Amino acid sequence: MSATYAEVLEGLHTAFATVDGIAAILDYEPKSVQTFPLLYSMFDSMEASRNGQVRAVTYRTLHRLLFQWQDNEQALVEAIPFIDSIPAAVEADKHLGGTIASGLARIDECEAVIVTVSGVEMLALDFYSTVMVK
Repeated sequence: MSATYAEVLEGLHTAFATVDGIAAILDYEPKSVQTFPLLYSMFDSMEASRNGQVRAVTYRTLHRLLFQWQDNEQALVEAIPFIDSIPAAVEADKHLGGTIASGLARIDECEAVIVTVSGVEMLALDFYSTVMVK
């Protein structure tokens, strides 16, 4: 049996926990942020396909890493190392600790955005993971 989305998300969060400097990891969008940088994940989409008897499911998830935006230069300085370290954490464990027996996980997209949480503007790095399980 292939991994469920809940198992995939747990595996991704385990990979993210290996990245130095992330203060907290959540599996939901927070109403407020007290600690930085904070990473949270939100389901984006699921696509299933079948080739004969093999069913493949691809999950796409947004992983948003939030930084305090009171000092623009400092926020950018703090964000820069994560542009490489977040994708590298997943690349280092494409099978998410054995969660994915057949298939793989990857992060191929990242963009910087300004978001508002509880009326407070923050810098965010939006990473998109794509996880295919068979």
